[in-house]
Order: sequence, then C-alpha cells, then structure tokens
Amino acid sequence: MTVPTSTHVGTPATRRVDLCGFDAFELGLLPVMRHLLTTFTQPESQAWIRAQTIAVERWGETVGLASCHRMQALLRCLHDCRDDLSVIDPLDIDQRGRVTVDEETCLWMLHYMRRDNTPKARDAVDRLTHGRMDPHLVREGLKFAARFPAAGVQTAPRIEKPRLTLVQGAA
Repeated sequence: MTVPTSTHVGTPATRRVDLCGFDAFELGLLPVMRHLLTTFTQPESQAWIRAQTIAVERWGETVGLASCHRMQALLRCLHDCRDDLSVIDPLDIDQRGRVTVDEETCLWMLHYMRRDNTPKARDAVDRLTHGRMDPHLVREGLKFAARFPAAGVQTAPRIEKPRLTLVQGAA
C-alpha cells in the first residue's frame, strides 16, 4: 500500500472529497479508514488508536467503536485482496479534503451497500479488487451496511432472543 503525501513525486490522482456525493457518516469514515490502513502497512505507528479516537469523538463510544471495529474487519479483508491501495497520509493536513481513487471506490462500495443497491455495490467491489469478487470482503461490507444503514433505508428488524423474566405473584 502506498501512503502518498502532497510532496511525493508520483502522487496518485486525487479529487475533492466534498464533490463525491457521500453523506456525513461516510465522509466521517475517511480519516478512520486512512488510519486503519496505515496500521496494516506500518504496525509500529499504532494508527488504530487514532482511528478509534476519531470515531469515538465523532459518534460517541457506542457507535464510534462499533463502526471502527466493523471498518477494521472490512479493511483487513480488502488489504488481503490488495496490498497496493493508494491512500493519503491521514496526518497530511493539506490533503485531508482530497480522496484517492481507491479511497473513493471503497467509500462508494459502502455507500451502495448501505443503500441496498446491489448492482452498483457489486461494480464498486469489482473496481476496488480489480475483478476479484472476494466473498470475505463482500460479507464484511454487508455486515457494516447492516449495522450502519443509510438514513431512510428500511432494514429488517432485529429479532431479539427470548428472555426469562421473573414475575413475582401474590402469595
């Protein structure tokens, strides 16, 4: 995986992330995603700690830690498919408002999965993995989408397990 900065020669093409059409939640995933991908290539950086911190600051502990955990699982599968992802250095302030093709495609994949748009999600997975429809990546993406659907998207109700309740009767 390459971690370009604005000063590297051969920096991959980028575009403004605010022009992509992602919702606020998806835009918030970008720095989390960058830190997690940095962790895979530079474990000594312990960038996963910054990813969790950003997620918790943005969405609180319950949603933040859960989203970071699900994103880590998804990106682990993606990294197993491709270790040459082009990712902007998460600490490069000058590039925070930009997105690489790989980052954008990953966000599009989640965008479509969160909206249950299977054909477009499939196309995004195909582009992201260079034709390798990895079932583990798809499964993790769908788990993420099920846990964090887009606003207004109907999801199947969660079925709770039966619980025993102590009922005190009159004696």
